[in-house]
Amino acid sequence: MGPALAVISAVATVASTAASISQSKKAARASERQQQLQARRSQRQAIREAQIRQAQLKSQATALGAAGGSGAAGGISSLSSQLGGSLGYASQQSGLSSQITMASQRAETFGAIAGLGSTVFQGVGGFDMLTNKQTV
Repeated sequence: MGPALAVISAVATVASTAASISQSKKAARASERQQQLQARRSQRQAIREAQIRQAQLKSQATALGAAGGSGAAGGISSLSSQLGGSLGYASQQSGLSSQITMASQRAETFGAIAGLGSTVFQGVGGFDMLTNKQTV
């Protein structure tokens, strides 16, 4: 392979690796946004469901004449506690998903850099160059 062809190959490899890394980062950002939107949607749904259950509980307690009773208050408190636990779990899962996405992106970037280094190393002669062996 002539020197000009080796340089052109190395430049093309660098450019395509840089473009690949850029696109991977864009995809990771979009994936993270998607996960955040899904988490917010799930949280809103959980809140909505808890509000409906609380309203139903209050309505039933009022119909039975126990609106001010400790049983109704305890039931409402229990629903609020369950909601808090659910929202906390959803937040943890969202955070973990973001960490996984970021780690995968870094791994892909380092893999691309390693591939680039290997290509350049082979382009300049590889191990033959290190042992001063000339290839024809």
